[in-house]
Amino acid sequence: MEPSEWINVANQTFIAMKNPYESVEKVYPRALEKYSVGSRYMGVKNKVQIPRHLIEQLETFGYILHTLDKASMGGRAIDVSLTNPISGRPMTGSSSGTAINVLLGINDLGIGTDGGGSVLAPAMAVQLFGFICPIIEQEHLENFSSTSTDGIGFHASIGFMSREFEVILHAIQCVLPLEDTKTIASPRIFATGSFDDLDVAENVKVVQTPNLFGEREPLIDFLKENLPQCDFLISKEGPADFLGFGDTVLGHLGNEATRLQQSSGKGLIRVANMVDATALVVPTKDFACGYVLLCESTLPKVKAMLEFAKTIALPQDPLLKKYFQNIENYFPDEFI
Repeated sequence: MEPSEWINVANQTFIAMKNPYESVEKVYPRALEKYSVGSRYMGVKNKVQIPRHLIEQLETFGYILHTLDKASMGGRAIDVSLTNPISGRPMTGSSSGTAINVLLGINDLGIGTDGGGSVLAPAMAVQLFGFICPIIEQEHLENFSSTSTDGIGFHASIGFMSREFEVILHAIQCVLPLEDTKTIASPRIFATGSFDDLDVAENVKVVQTPNLFGEREPLIDFLKENLPQCDFLISKEGPADFLGFGDTVLGHLGNEATRLQQSSGKGLIRVANMVDATALVVPTKDFACGYVLLCESTLPKVKAMLEFAKTIALPQDPLLKKYFQNIENYFPDEFI
């Protein structure tokens, strides 16, 4: 390994140990000893739903366990103990620490769990790619049942976060057999609106939706009706938890709190897992906004969705990289 690469990798651990946003629960400093050219660091949400088997599987593809990441208390949709490094507002939960640690460059890949948006929403809140799929470790996750804060039962999905699309795509390909999956030549695409800033294929159908930021039940019914009729669906959402807070604990406390909850910018990302959909967040140039792509959890549809996402994926904003991943911002020269 070149000295410059070794320094960059060491800096990732230095930032993790500094823990500037209190998003790290445990650092594995010996991860550096396992690092070789082409390796990537991964952080894992500190939840038992993520099995050791998955970590070991990813390790065979060059991912190295680097941190255990803090999660919001009780799986809450906002994390009042952590701050969004970009906006300075309470961080979106519940895979809050995992998302922050990817943004800061501590990890290249984050692994979290998603019940009602707990991977997709934190990813969107800090300009990351986010992906969930109930096929990943499905048998293991069937041992864990949960209920959302608004009373909807579900099994969590495991999901990934990354700054670059190629990283999240590689991680997905490590756990899903997409290379041997048949390609859909002309996918049927549904959209929740017409997107002037998105160059989509001609075979896009705009579908009527319920209030994307209202109650979950109509959104669940909407996805159950429409996902079987298309190869994937696109919804533009956000800014996540910037103008309001999409949190039921807060939102049920009167009309004003409900209004604040519904101005959170979080729509179908809150129900994707509840209908066993596979979903991907693709960040846009606008803060905490993204395209949400959803499909039934069949490999051909997942593959078609990812191939489309590749055409709209943007590189990470250079200013975010310069500010949050620069070691000198965390260890400035001392005044003498």
